[in-house]
Amino acid sequence: MAMLLATILDPRCKRTHGWPNELRERVKVELKVQYDEIKPQNNTQPEENFSNNNSSIDRFHAYIFGPQVIEENEDTEFDNYFRTPQASYDTNPFQWWQNNKDSFPVLYELARKYLCIPATSVPSERLFSDAGNQICEERNRLKASTVTELLFLKRNSEYFNVFK
Repeated sequence: MAMLLATILDPRCKRTHGWPNELRERVKVELKVQYDEIKPQNNTQPEENFSNNNSSIDRFHAYIFGPQVIEENEDTEFDNYFRTPQASYDTNPFQWWQNNKDSFPVLYELARKYLCIPATSVPSERLFSDAGNQICEERNRLKASTVTELLFLKRNSEYFNVFK
């Protein structure tokens, strides 16, 4: 799931074209759960607008209409991230998050968590091993893009139900 969360937090890939709808929604739900865990809890009471001038008309309006409550639309950060245009392919995702951390502070923290370099070389060694298994004497004329797609499917087959 970590790799899928990293993919959806990459501003170049957040639209997740080609993903089954069920997988896309499952990843968004998991991201929302983690977002809600990090999101600062706003335990303050709603802001009330009262006039400093306590004239009789103001007291009358407050009695009839009640206090004016300003409600904030929660989760705008989460929703706005998916509404913003997808970044171009040559965009540096780390620079994009650095530039947009004020707009998406909670998602910025999640991006820092998931868009990091793995601490070990095991995943890359597995990938090289898989590449060696894909390219052999019988398959030595595959295009680089085809090998890339085969390796992607191999590493992500459990999420796409391709080989089952």
